Order: sequence, then structure tokens, then C-alpha cells
Amino acid sequence: MDLAIIPECYVDTNLVETLVPPQKQYNHQKGCGTVTKVMKERFENSFAVGVIDKDKKEVDYLKEFNEVGKSEGLILHKHKTRSHYIIQIAPAIELFIFKCLADAGLSAAEFGLPTNLELFRKESKTINSKNDDRFKKLFKALRNAGSIEIQRLSTLIKYLKERNYRADENEIKNLLN
Repeated sequence: MDLAIIPECYVDTNLVETLVPPQKQYNHQKGCGTVTKVMKERFENSFAVGVIDKDKKEVDYLKEFNEVGKSEGLILHKHKTRSHYIIQIAPAIELFIFKCLADAGLSAAEFGLPTNLELFRKESKTINSKNDDRFKKLFKALRNAGSIEIQRLSTLIKYLKERNYRADENEIKNLLN
């Protein structure tokens, strides 16, 4: 089931693996287009969850989805005919993290990370951010501090992993409220 969870970038993968630890690892892909390509090709007839940023340019595959629900920082889409879900982190992972930090009364500096958004973005875009302990500590601290959006993301991924084909749209909507 872990390979059916497909995060878009290195820091997204770190976030998802920290919040909902896999048995081995999730199916990290580079870029939104690659996530959706893998979903369509390798998981065509099976369950899959893509975790992507809400970029300025939407991926074409989203045209085949309905929006199930959204919160301040997350948008969940369900494919019209397949057991495919896409969780969009809005507006993008770095701003999402900064918003969660502010809401929790924490600072990136407490974890040895830049407080400047552009410098933070550079750190998060490196290949090393996938396994960077500073990010892992930050994500755990956000969860422990009760960050609502971090808890929602964690709950949503756990629910979809456990229920996959049996996921109920009404239950999912409630997870986002």
C-alpha cells in the first residue's frame, strides 16, 4: 500500500513519511506531472493517492476529478471513476509550512532552518530535504503542537491508507472540517 502514496517533492515526502510512517517508503516522484503520470499508468486500475502542491498551473489530470472538500491549506480531489485521490497542499508546501509554524507559535529557526521564505524554499528543494532530520523534527513539533492543518493531513492520509477502496466521501469531508 505504501507505493500507492505518491508525494510530489522531497520535502513533501519527508512530511508525509514523518506524519504517517510507511513500512519502507512512499513512492516519491519529482513534480506534479510525474505524480499524475504514475497514477494514470502504474496505478490505472488500483488505489492511489497523489500529494502535490497547488501550483499556478493545474495538472490536466485534475480535470478528471471532483473536489471532495477543502480546508485552509488542503484540497482533496477524488477521481470520477477510479479509486484515485489527489491531496493538494495550498498554496505550496513552503508557505503551508510557514503558516503552520505561525499558527503553532513556532519558528523554523528552532529547527536550524531559515526563517526567510526564499532561503527556506531553497533548503526544501534539495534532494537532502527528503531525509533531513531538521524537517522531520519540525514536522513532529508541528504535529505535537496541535497544528490543525498538519493533523488534518495526517488523518487524511491514515484514513485513505486504511480505507482505500472503501473510503466514504462524507467521512472524508468531515476530516477536512
